[in-house]
Amino acid sequence: MATDSALEREYDVPPDHAPGATCPYCGRPFRSEQYVTFHIGVDHAEECSEAELEAFEEERDDEEYDLFTFHFKAAISVFLIYFLFTFVYALVWAG
Repeated sequence: MATDSALEREYDVPPDHAPGATCPYCGRPFRSEQYVTFHIGVDHAEECSEAELEAFEEERDDEEYDLFTFHFKAAISVFLIYFLFTFVYALVWAG
């Protein structure tokens, strides 16, 4: 089915690297322990332990905070660049 392959997530480990961690439920290799934590929380939520669910939620919260921080910095940067260009334009126009 085409939709199944479109929805499948890729966690490939390059052939020349050893996997950083492996899923204890399905044996899938991952680049890092963080990827395993996300995988377990998403794909094995029904069968994982309470500690694994808590680790997943903590990782998700950390990632949401990092994403918010990135968006905030990007918005401030765009504002400052806009202000800079407006200021330079005003100086050239007043010239």
